[in-house]
Amino acid sequence: MTSTLNHQKSDALYASVSKLTGLSAFLLYLAEEGNDRLTINQAAFFAIAAAADLRGVPMTLSQIMEQGEGIVTKSLKTTYKVLLEPTPSYKNIGLGWITREPDPEDERKKYLRLTKKGRNVVKAMLVASGGLE
Repeated sequence: MTSTLNHQKSDALYASVSKLTGLSAFLLYLAEEGNDRLTINQAAFFAIAAAADLRGVPMTLSQIMEQGEGIVTKSLKTTYKVLLEPTPSYKNIGLGWITREPDPEDERKKYLRLTKKGRNVVKAMLVASGGLE
């Protein structure tokens, strides 16, 4: 009986390995596509911003920081800029994956939206992870 139970657990674990493989491919793609300063926290931040924008409900920096509390570090308040389009003020190292668009009703609010390059990165990440063909 114990042998059968262990075998069933192994089968469940084996069935989940493809998800882990997909996640690994996703992270490897980000590591290759990003620059040498892209951190795992910045990658998580990008994934949250991308998911929100693709759902049609873009988020602000503050909203992402709240949603990712405990996962997304406070240092991202400045370092997320590596994901933005390159500008002279940010040492020309921006990846160009995200842009900031002002809220038409409150110019102080800036929604994070995917650029065309950012959408292509998301598509490639999904293909690499087996989530999109």
